[in-house]
This record gives sequence, structure tokens and C-alpha cells, in this order.
Amino acid sequence: MVFLKLLFRKKKREKVVQRQRPTLKGVMTAFFATTAAVFLLLLAGLSLTGTAVAFIASMPLFLVFSPVLVPAGITTTVLASGLMAGGTSGMTGLTIFMWLYKRFTGRDPPSIPGLIPPGGAAAAAGGGAAPAAGGAAPAAKPAAKTGK
Repeated sequence: MVFLKLLFRKKKREKVVQRQRPTLKGVMTAFFATTAAVFLLLLAGLSLTGTAVAFIASMPLFLVFSPVLVPAGITTTVLASGLMAGGTSGMTGLTIFMWLYKRFTGRDPPSIPGLIPPGGAAAAAGGGAAPAAGGAAPAAKPAAKTGK
């Protein structure tokens, strides 16, 4: 009974909020958003139509070559999945070994010479990062040539 009273009780009327007039910016935004949406919908329709026409046109080729294409597709899928699984497992293993090394030694693993420049990735990209502490001093400027 209490549930029915809660369900069918009169709701309080909220104050009606006066709406503001639309601004030029809002109208222009709505116009351009609608135009873009219509254009994208037309583009999607054209793409779907083109795909359907290409599918219908290539169907005889699929039927003729299906004894070759189906096993080739299955083989390609299995090989790609195996390569992905192997690469992911290898990267996971290396990550775990690096984590274990850091955990037990308390320091980063030794770096590979020449792999990362002393200034980090920004120096490699020409970002002009400051040299690392204890790094080599910048080279002296060559002497100016005197001309006759």
C-alpha cells in the first residue's frame, strides 16, 4: 500500500524556466553541424552502395576460386594470429624480466650503446634538450678565417 502511495503521489510542479532566444553562434553551429552530418550520411550511403556493387560484381570470382581462397584465408588468419601471439608473448616475457631485474637489483637494466642518445628522445628528434649531467662540454667555435 505504501508503495502505491509513493508511486501515484502528486509530483511538485517545478518552476518553468524561461528559454533564451537562440544566438547567432548557436544557429550557425547547428546549421554547420547539420550540414556536416548530412554530408557524412551521404558519403556513408555512397560507400555502402559502392561496396555492395563491388561485392555483387566479384561474387562469380569468389565462387569459382573458393576452393583456393577459403583455405588460403584460413591459413593466413591462423599464421597472423600465431605471429601476433608469439610477439605479444615475447614482449610480455621481456617486460617481466625487466621488472624482475629492477625489483631485485634496484636499478635499471644496462642500456644498449647507441640505441638512445644521451639527451633522450628529444635530442634525437632535434628538440635541443639539455645535455645530461656530466656530459661532454660543447665543442669550441672554430677560429674565424681572415681573408686578404
